[in-house]
Amino acid sequence: MIVFFAFQFQIFPQQDYVTIKNSKFYLGNKEFRFLGFNAYYLQSIYSDSTKRHFVDDVFKTAKDFGFKVIRTWAFNDGDSENVKGTIRYAPYKYSERGYEALDYIISKAKDYNIKIILSVENNQKDFGGIPQYLRWADKYLIHSGNYTHNDFFTNDSIKAWYKNYLYTILNRKNTFTNILYKDDPMIFSFELMNEAENPGENSQIILNWYDEMSAYFRSIDSNHLLTTGEIGYDVSADHYSNVDLFYNSSYFLFNGHKGTSYFHNTALKNIDYASFHLYGESWKLNNIAGNTWINDHVNIALSFDKPALQGEFGTRNEKEKFYQEYLNMIKNSGADAAIVWQYVPHGLNINDGFQFNEVDNPQLFTVFENFISHLYIDSTSISPQTISGFYLYQNYPNPFNPTTTIKYVISIPQFIEIDLYNSIGQEIGILEKSFKEDGEYRLDLSFNNYLLGSGVYFYRIIGEKSSEIKKMILLK
Repeated sequence: MIVFFAFQFQIFPQQDYVTIKNSKFYLGNKEFRFLGFNAYYLQSIYSDSTKRHFVDDVFKTAKDFGFKVIRTWAFNDGDSENVKGTIRYAPYKYSERGYEALDYIISKAKDYNIKIILSVENNQKDFGGIPQYLRWADKYLIHSGNYTHNDFFTNDSIKAWYKNYLYTILNRKNTFTNILYKDDPMIFSFELMNEAENPGENSQIILNWYDEMSAYFRSIDSNHLLTTGEIGYDVSADHYSNVDLFYNSSYFLFNGHKGTSYFHNTALKNIDYASFHLYGESWKLNNIAGNTWINDHVNIALSFDKPALQGEFGTRNEKEKFYQEYLNMIKNSGADAAIVWQYVPHGLNINDGFQFNEVDNPQLFTVFENFISHLYIDSTSISPQTISGFYLYQNYPNPFNPTTTIKYVISIPQFIEIDLYNSIGQEIGILEKSFKEDGEYRLDLSFNNYLLGSGVYFYRIIGEKSSEIKKMILLK
């Protein structure tokens, strides 16, 4: 007797998944512009029956206010399967209860038509992360001495543990929807790790790890986008705006001490879009320098024909002012997408100082709604039409201390250079030097450093047909 088995697969057309075209996110044949928020805790709180109702509150708020994407953790590592929420309690041992909690989160995304970004692991100790891998290594591997952070990225056994989790989660069938994770179009993308760093080590180590893991991911999942999930630190300032003039001499962002390079990581062939974060308040960066951070990271991604997504940014103080400033910059940068940190529903006791919700921060939600409504409006207006093909605005404020903004409009695509000079005509630095398509641009300068004193300075734009110069005054 011959027995035939019928297997049923759910196959979704490619247009149901988020894709990339012309360095933009697309859903079907339409550009996918969005504002999203972080809610890392979803899988964890669903595991607690007393807090489970908050999951629906989060998705309902996203739907009601127009947030289209939620970023959340897809990991929860520990030493015991008896701890609520634990997904993995040993390198190859998984808790079905923990996985079912994540299944529910993704099923709710489908119910509310919200895309989900899943971060597969954590650099920090929260919910296990790399420190949990190292505890497992000390317990299960033969060694002489304790394992270190660097071993996570280099030890073959530890890398095999990570790959096994990647394989397991991509091939898991959701118990609520019966859809494999790797086939589920409600998943926007996967992140290899939240904020991976390898302090004090050569950036090539983490680059090799990203390369190996992204290739492994692609061998299993051909549907979803993949990114690193990194903060955006680098090993050199070569591809960024002048650190003294634009970043208030904050060289720690680009001196390689974090052991990772945003520029080189973004260039990897299996990384579909660039990831970066911003916490200007914590990094002691003013808003102007933060704006430049956004613009530089977007431009680096565009140089590789990839979009850039700011996966986290937030502040503890002056939330309305902060988000208004940075959402405007994101829109002006051409990114047309961002994810804020973080939404916590009223009544859920998760307090890191960055949290917000519609009850406690109603005016902030007005800022979010305005940004969402304007995502679909091209606000760039090219009114100055001159023979030169550009128009240079007066910097504002002027006089200034310590920050100012220079805006200019390109009406005819061309190569331009903008230079800064002191009062006796000595060149201080090049502010911009590149080919520009037609559009409105801005340069945000931060002069709060030891190099420049009070006085008169000049900035000049040089185009293909002519040049123009304007005066600025720094008062310290």
